[in-house]
Amino acid sequence: MENEKLTYINSRGERLELGVDSVYHCNISKDVEGISGVTSVIYSTNSMGQHGDTYVGQRIEARDIDVVGHINTRDKAQALELRRRMLKIFNPELSATLVYEYGGFKRVIDCRAYGEPKILKKEVLYEFDLQIECLNPFWREEEETKEDIASWVAAWHFPCVIEKDSTKSMIYGYRAESVIVDCYNEGDVSTGMRIRFTALGTVSNPILLNVDTEEFIQINATMKTGDVIEINTKYGSKGAKLIRDGVETDYFRYIDVDSTFMQLAIGDNMFRYDAASGVNSLEVSIFYSKEFLGV
Repeated sequence: MENEKLTYINSRGERLELGVDSVYHCNISKDVEGISGVTSVIYSTNSMGQHGDTYVGQRIEARDIDVVGHINTRDKAQALELRRRMLKIFNPELSATLVYEYGGFKRVIDCRAYGEPKILKKEVLYEFDLQIECLNPFWREEEETKEDIASWVAAWHFPCVIEKDSTKSMIYGYRAESVIVDCYNEGDVSTGMRIRFTALGTVSNPILLNVDTEEFIQINATMKTGDVIEINTKYGSKGAKLIRDGVETDYFRYIDVDSTFMQLAIGDNMFRYDAASGVNSLEVSIFYSKEFLGV
């Protein structure tokens, strides 16, 4: 029988598993609060003589997760060691991720311990109360989704047979013809993305355009062969960088002033790419995480 479990992984890679099968015993469905649903705040205005309010906007607040359970051992020395391990891993100075798993279902959220764990000795066992804060309240899939708009497709397969006196040419790869891609956001909210421009030759002023909204983001610079430019449109991480010969350089100042840090709306998002020159030497990839309101 599959049981729910949570795994806390801090930025040093140290991990601690919580669940009914763990020595850190916790019944996820009963002993954990805050993993499903979110809290939203609605902003409104009103004026004299108006009945009710006028909607202005809304925001979803940070997520607070509360976990209670007990250290499932009666061995005093082992219990003290497990207690020390929990205190070390739930270090509030370290960023972390929390992984929820139930069978083959998995979701991840960025988080941080809020204060130190409360671990108290009761009559028989140590009981703990963990406060976890998620400034970004959305759960996401473990791996990013990648969409290639322009790329080279491999056409060389093994086993490969080359006839000794053959005059036929061999195709080792070909360039995908499509300049438009649909980034389908299956998540519950709009989300940012990483846009990667890769130059296979000289490329001037690469641009990515949302076909439906006509928003775009453009880099006003010339890329050399091998250059990679990455643009991040996620809240809190917005920016651009150039990777040339393994060296990263801040490229924010080269973003066109009329550009928009586009977000992926829920559902279909049609994008196309272009460049002032060298468009046939340009590869474009979009990376994004589908975000969800709960698990």
